[in-house]
Amino acid sequence: MKKVFFIVFTAYFGLWFILFKLGVNSLPIQSEDTVPAMFLPYAIIENRTLYLTDYYDQMIERYPHPDDRSYEKGMTPFYLKKIGNEFASAFTLITPILALPVYLFPILFNIPPTWDVLIVLSHLSSAVLMALSASLMFYLLNTFLVKDKKNAELLTFIYAFGTVNFAMLSQSLWQHGIVELLAILQLIVLYKYFNFNGYKFVVLLGFLSGITFLTRPTAILISGFIFLALIINAYIKTNKLNLKLFGYYFLGLLVPALFFWWYNSTYYVDISNQGYASQLFEGWLGNFPESFAGIWLSPSKGILVFTPVFIFSFVGLYLALKKGIKENYIYLIFALIVLAHTLVMSFWKHWYGGFSFGYRMSSEIVPFLVLLLVPFVQSASFNKYKKVFVVFVVISVLIELYGTVFFDGIWHNAYDKGFTDTSWLWSLKDSEFAFNIRRLMVKFGMMDRACSQCLPGYET
Repeated sequence: MKKVFFIVFTAYFGLWFILFKLGVNSLPIQSEDTVPAMFLPYAIIENRTLYLTDYYDQMIERYPHPDDRSYEKGMTPFYLKKIGNEFASAFTLITPILALPVYLFPILFNIPPTWDVLIVLSHLSSAVLMALSASLMFYLLNTFLVKDKKNAELLTFIYAFGTVNFAMLSQSLWQHGIVELLAILQLIVLYKYFNFNGYKFVVLLGFLSGITFLTRPTAILISGFIFLALIINAYIKTNKLNLKLFGYYFLGLLVPALFFWWYNSTYYVDISNQGYASQLFEGWLGNFPESFAGIWLSPSKGILVFTPVFIFSFVGLYLALKKGIKENYIYLIFALIVLAHTLVMSFWKHWYGGFSFGYRMSSEIVPFLVLLLVPFVQSASFNKYKKVFVVFVVISVLIELYGTVFFDGIWHNAYDKGFTDTSWLWSLKDSEFAFNIRRLMVKFGMMDRACSQCLPGYET
């Protein structure tokens, strides 16, 4: 695990640092969504608060409200919530809390939170957390699911470098990566219960489920199906429903629930001030079923476009269920998580993820798509089609490398029409890939501009 962590962390942070310092990709942070998470560790350690009021001027100077760039109207940017005279994060708190260890020493040595410092600390934190996620994925695979260590290493490699974990989630303090990390931890605890029983594992599973929900509310889909797997396993073993599992599971949920009650009542005053509360009934404007197809196949956002190796996840599911649902029900659970999550996300207005690289809104199912590859890599079909599989792996990794070099939001600025007109998400001619090829041509003097609405030199 340590070796996996070191290799993945070095690749994540090292490549970003080199590209950033050389000016190849000078984007400091990937989205304003992550701005509060960059400052919260300072607020927690230095000021013993969850309020970001002391950093408000610094934040809006660089990332103001788009309709109040001169700071005359007093409008609050979308990433903050105004509560009385204080400002709090409009997003959940678990991600910056987990980043605290990385921030601790700089803060103890009185290094001020300048943008240059925050950029490095946020990239360090996200790289550490996603490298930890990759090492835990290797542990899960190598300990419980895969017989051959080399196959466990291959699947971990895909998880770390063939998905948006590489080009996006390891590069900013997104919530999605933490959901992946906590989901893998839940699966490890689940398999511990499968092998050793013990209600302590059920309590721990409940605790992790609660923390995962606090990280991102839609993660309730993941935790719910993992708990279902626990119930099914117990029923298969005893041929009866074990009601004690519910009690111990909800006992574990109690700690995250109390934590939420404390910080919500202390800092947010009312649940309506929570960032996602106002969106609960307003944001479900996705143009289903086009959006569902887009999640999988959009030329600029689709899962199977940006990580084509996941085509074999469907093969893995087929091979698992072919051997019997009772023996391989866990793979059906993984598939249901993937299906349920992408279905729910397809009703969300920003199902495509807004200003981000690839399939951000569906990135939380990456661990389960990787796990669905297990039946394939352990089958006779794998040896037969190994070369084809490796080609798809290489393509997936190259796409992520391309993302680390090119993603800077310029394509979105040029073409993004929002969720009301999603034609831009289906264009091949103006896809993100095609646009970046034209950017290269502009750079080498082969074209004047990469798009008709682009100003000369804007693309570079």
